Amino acid sequence: MIRMATTRRRQRTIWATAVGAATLSAVLIAVAVGHTHALNAAGAFSGTPISGVQTFVDKLKGNLVWLGGTAMGLVIAVVGIMFMAGHSRAHDVAIRTLVGLGILASISGIVA
Repeated sequence: MIRMATTRRRQRTIWATAVGAATLSAVLIAVAVGHTHALNAAGAFSGTPISGVQTFVDKLKGNLVWLGGTAMGLVIAVVGIMFMAGHSRAHDVAIRTLVGLGILASISGIVA
């Protein structure tokens, strides 16, 4: 009986944490979108970009894409090893990975 109550308490804690994280994420995205609209209205993105800053941003984007690709390759390898080893949670991890990848792929459309 005590073990079941502890499990339910953990489930409620996990659920409350997930709801809090989702709410915080929504608020941060709303604030970021509001600032972007304000900068657009002020004319911050019109005109020619500064070449040094543009080069830095392009290199930073390239590095982030490389880092993301490396991380996804590692995740795919680990999930594959989990499947081969017969891990009981391999399907769960694979589904969560696919959902996370889908969210990351569609984030530019969500923010726009």
